[in-house]
Amino acid sequence: MHKMKILWVDDEIQYLIPFKMFLEEKGYDVTTVSNGSDALELLIKKKIDLILLDETMPGLDGLTTLTEIKKINASIPVIMVTKNEEEGLMNEAIASQISDYLIKPINPNQIILAIKKIFQADEIRQNKVGEDYSKFSAKLNQKLFNTPDWNDWSKIYTDICRWDSVIDEIKEPALTHMHFLEKKNCNTEFGNFIEENYLDWLESDDRPLLSFDIVAEKVLPYINSKGPVYFIVLDCMRLDQYMAIEPYLKELFDVDLDLYYSILPTATPYSRNSIFSGMLPVDIERSFPEYWTNYSDLENSRNRNEHQLLDALISDLGYDLNPSSKYIKIFNMEEGKFVLRKIDSWKKEKLVVLVINFLDLLAHHRSKDQILQEAIPDESALRAFTKHWFMHSSLYESLKLISKQKDATVIISTDHGSIRVNRATQVVGDRETTSTVRYKIGKNLSVNERHAMFLKEPERMGLPTGNIVENYVFAKDDYYFVYPNSYHQYQNQYNGTFQHGGISLQEMLLPIAVCKSKKND
Repeated sequence: MHKMKILWVDDEIQYLIPFKMFLEEKGYDVTTVSNGSDALELLIKKKIDLILLDETMPGLDGLTTLTEIKKINASIPVIMVTKNEEEGLMNEAIASQISDYLIKPINPNQIILAIKKIFQADEIRQNKVGEDYSKFSAKLNQKLFNTPDWNDWSKIYTDICRWDSVIDEIKEPALTHMHFLEKKNCNTEFGNFIEENYLDWLESDDRPLLSFDIVAEKVLPYINSKGPVYFIVLDCMRLDQYMAIEPYLKELFDVDLDLYYSILPTATPYSRNSIFSGMLPVDIERSFPEYWTNYSDLENSRNRNEHQLLDALISDLGYDLNPSSKYIKIFNMEEGKFVLRKIDSWKKEKLVVLVINFLDLLAHHRSKDQILQEAIPDESALRAFTKHWFMHSSLYESLKLISKQKDATVIISTDHGSIRVNRATQVVGDRETTSTVRYKIGKNLSVNERHAMFLKEPERMGLPTGNIVENYVFAKDDYYFVYPNSYHQYQNQYNGTFQHGGISLQEMLLPIAVCKSKKND
């Protein structure tokens, strides 16, 4: 077994023999020298793992020796030992890349602790995180056993996403896999919960906040405040993706995070229209037939009238906006830069709505693009990519400008999330069945009902029907639909891709953050 080799540099090294013996008893190989010049000469000749360096020595002092050490080996850890607690000295030493420092008089246990902090910090932290995760897992399974309600599920999923970021940092494979299995188990239970409760929510006031509540409950109450209100919808943003960018929001704003549930299907034509209209899709079809089409090949056209739906909702709720709301949909960099140029001119606006499609486009393009699949192989990489995009986006620059506007309010949310699908389940339907992967609309659909939720009465679930026998099915957990005669083709095409439209925590439980400009002191 490799003994860690320590070089101790101190002009009073004769007084440190007991420390040397203590370290050697602990299994370290300790070499001592009494000056900086000898230390540098030895460092050239011998492999050293760590240096204990006295700050006050005749000839080459500690900081000068440190500078020369780093020229020889920039990565070697150095612990500075000093009598001087002066802040300026420590700042200089830290700027010179010391790993730690100890103040004389020292004791042997301090040295051991400092060494462990440097060489065993990751292991110590992993062990602590592992212990904490075991406790979280036990509490989580107790919550699942006690039949959580919709509010409990919001808390459960928030905790899961907080753990995502912790586990991303330590990158311990066993813990990553354990967390994956916990999420998988939660999604199974959550799918059953939605199947049992979703219809009751639509027929009762005892329910969570749903898509059609967002504008009335979370946006319009701020319209009568002094400053402008910005409602920003990032299409296809999961809660864990939001958490990746939240620290940057908190630098600019006071942030109040809440969660809401997307309606089904968790797909843009349904969930986003529901947000802007304040209605379920079946009611949109009845009230605004000119804005809705039942033809599956025209689904993307269903979101062309969001601004008109929003203005109608605002009017129905008794708000008189003068001037009327501004609505901008952003698909590319140029449109983002246009918004950035316009921010300062919107200080007097009552409501500005920005719909940003980047994350949705990313999910769609990743399923077809080999480079994106390699750049974003899993959910951890998706969170990192989201953070990278946001930090360099015109959206972030726009938010910086908005944060300087007096009394500005920003509401940041999304219409649905996405899930990385890993298991195929067969669906049987006719030629008119939609081509979507996580939900299907068609006649006489047949699915494995352990893997999907089947709707026999779509209108009761707030969904339009083309005719009396048209049905909807929603994939649960991480399943995706394939046709029996094209099983392997669809499996090769969709396995491991990020999809939406179905029932999962990632698709349905969504962030809505109210961001208020920080008060200037």
